[in-house]
Amino acid sequence: MQNILLGLSALMQPQTLLFLFIGTVVGLIIGALPGLTGNMAIALMVPVTFTMDPTTGLAFLTAIYCSSIFGGSISAILLGIPGTISSFATTLDGYPMALQGKAGTALGVSTLSSVFGGVFSAIVLMSLTSVLAEFALTFGPAEYFAVAVLGLSCIASIGGKSISKGLLSGFIGLFIACIGMDPQTGVKRYTFGNINLLSGVEMVAALIGLFGVISVLKSAEKAKKATGERAEEKMPDVGSTWIGWKMCAQLLPTWLRGAVIGTVVGIIPGAGTNVATFLAYDTEKKISKDGDTFGKGNPKGVAAPESANNGVTGGSLVPLLALGVPGNATSALFLSALMLQGLATGPVLFTDHADIVYALFLAFFICNIIMAPLGLFLLRYMKKILSVPESLMGGIILAFCVTGVFSIATNPFDVITVIVFGVLGYVFYKFDIPSAPLIVCLVLGSMAERNLRQALVANSGSYSFLWTRPITLMVLLISLFSFFAPIISKAVKSARKRRQPNVVSVNDMVEGSGEELDDD
Repeated sequence: MQNILLGLSALMQPQTLLFLFIGTVVGLIIGALPGLTGNMAIALMVPVTFTMDPTTGLAFLTAIYCSSIFGGSISAILLGIPGTISSFATTLDGYPMALQGKAGTALGVSTLSSVFGGVFSAIVLMSLTSVLAEFALTFGPAEYFAVAVLGLSCIASIGGKSISKGLLSGFIGLFIACIGMDPQTGVKRYTFGNINLLSGVEMVAALIGLFGVISVLKSAEKAKKATGERAEEKMPDVGSTWIGWKMCAQLLPTWLRGAVIGTVVGIIPGAGTNVATFLAYDTEKKISKDGDTFGKGNPKGVAAPESANNGVTGGSLVPLLALGVPGNATSALFLSALMLQGLATGPVLFTDHADIVYALFLAFFICNIIMAPLGLFLLRYMKKILSVPESLMGGIILAFCVTGVFSIATNPFDVITVIVFGVLGYVFYKFDIPSAPLIVCLVLGSMAERNLRQALVANSGSYSFLWTRPITLMVLLISLFSFFAPIISKAVKSARKRRQPNVVSVNDMVEGSGEELDDD
């Protein structure tokens, strides 16, 4: 309690609170723009924090980090384009809700889910840092490989109606993930002599191509078929973003599960928001009674990934602050900010600079609270985006996509990547092949390969670590269940449908008698 009071006194300065609010707004805007990421914003702002005192600088970066993760859901819901990679799963149900005229509800669910996940992770970060850091130390390459496989196992359930097409999409994603240099031998793979492919396919460019360009191509196709009336139609209003206490109560279990998954995954170094959102979405779909409605505009499909990706924010700093080990790219940027301020991570940070550490903890808590009014009262005016004619909106989206991707590394090849993946996405669209499994495998494929190679080297080339390490074995068994459960479930449903006509015919025979058949 004494450390919390020290952190609170350090944080409750006018300048610090001002930058905390500015960082929240800036992160929200950057996260909402397709192609721009919170990591890019943090990287640009780290040198700026050198002129600030440590508490103000870290609070500023914290606000950008948390709100940019949430901001990615805005374009994911309104445009069908995830502003950040972690918001990809949100598009699966958020965008269908917007098309059904429920954009305000989707934004409200996203806002409150993000706030819940962020606050939950902030509380865990503040109260259980040292304990959870010890748990993270038990993970080696074998456990990381198992976690990646667990994320890959969800392709069977997010593959849409056809499991075979979902698996095809996943295999294409794994092939693309192999492009570049072998992580162990350095041998070039599928680069076709192009030096831009040595480091693999740029993830943000691929994602923007699959979702940004494809939306423009779909709009162009509709415009060609339309007679002109469609462009003059009034686009649906966002309306109120407050979802009501009843829906909040209904979504509370989903929020809690997503926040727990996100926080635990965030603690594991190298996992990140991608694994968390995929796992949270897949878990919620499996355990929900209305799992068949996922992908068609189910609010739980928005609540689960949004509570998970903001749950990662606090968890990802646990190994950094307690051990000095950055768990992902964002925590590595925070490490550079701490070093720039002359601060050392680990136990020394807690003993020598307790006020700064706990001010950082409280900054996580406060910036997530600030996100609530910003999301509920300001996002309702995002209807102006929906009121723009599709022909003009297509040009705006394309401009944002190209500008955002090019600004990351100023590499023209990334623009070519956007175009190639846009064409690939359009082919998938025409043949009704889901793109979700491709993204999952593209994100997690390289992680699985890298850690498998490292585990084999550490185990002298033997695969025995798969069953001799308890955590690895447990996670792999869960992965097998996660992969085969949807396939078995679909086979059972198909068998029931084949028997259904006989039941209907018997019911038809007694329909006129006013009698009802019992379950037997």
